[in-house]
Amino acid sequence: MLRKFRFAAVLLLILGFSSTLMGTEWANDYFPNAVGSYWTYQDQDGNELTRYAVEPEEIEGDTYGAFSYEPPLKNWADFEHYVQPYTYQVDDEWVAFFVGTETENAFKAVKTQQMEEIISLSREAIQQEAAADGLNISVEIDYDVKVESQDYFYLLPTSASFNEEWTALALNVTVSMTTEFKGMPEIPGVPTRFTVDTHTTLVETGNVTGIETVETPAGTFKDCLVIEYRTNASITIVPPQIAGIEADTEPVHQEQKDVSLTTLWLASNIGIVKFVHNHQLSEEEKELGLEPPPERTLELTRYEIQPSASERYE
Repeated sequence: MLRKFRFAAVLLLILGFSSTLMGTEWANDYFPNAVGSYWTYQDQDGNELTRYAVEPEEIEGDTYGAFSYEPPLKNWADFEHYVQPYTYQVDDEWVAFFVGTETENAFKAVKTQQMEEIISLSREAIQQEAAADGLNISVEIDYDVKVESQDYFYLLPTSASFNEEWTALALNVTVSMTTEFKGMPEIPGVPTRFTVDTHTTLVETGNVTGIETVETPAGTFKDCLVIEYRTNASITIVPPQIAGIEADTEPVHQEQKDVSLTTLWLASNIGIVKFVHNHQLSEEEKELGLEPPPERTLELTRYEIQPSASERYE
């Protein structure tokens, strides 16, 4: 009986230690950031991106680690907040990327691209339907996109545990779309110009799901942390309030799970070695005939990690 008790106690002790990862030292191990280090990645199209660890920056009295990139970003729609921070902090609680402004620019750029595609398809469908009814009308659609993001993307808690979720990022997206029919005959109760507002809250949660061996062009990396980020959306559509029409004027609420799934692999003493991002279309987007965006990937091709300040003086 005593032997069984000792075995159970040792097992619980092992499980207790293994379920919670180390603190700040562990974070620095999986997110090395010594100045002079670099990481080169190749995306799904064969394009290369190199990240350089440069001298820290001071922002409003706080010191931030910093990166630069080659080639420089030209299109905000290509920005990935998971792997492209310009400034960041590693403290006793988080590895956090200071990317609020960049995230707002990126989401606005992506949403603008989506809106242009949606407007093109919608205008064509409306005009075809009108022509079938013998109407010769033109459709003008204007829109405005506003994005508000939290300042930090929380890559990883410095005292992380397996299979314990945290809120990595939250942002709000508002789209105001105004449609005007020109050449439309006057029909009682049918407006020729109206505005629809859509408010979307996106919440991205992170989760360390396990450890894997990863093969990339830069080599094989054992015991990589696997981090999954899942995005859920809460959507409110505010239809136009049209005088004399009571139907369909109440806001419509929708919940969408797993809008996107992003996976990162982090290797000890190296950092991020692989990135995969997939975005799912909503049912409305599918009905409009939109094509899902292609999978986006990055894989490490070469790197050089400089010793940290503490290692240099050991």
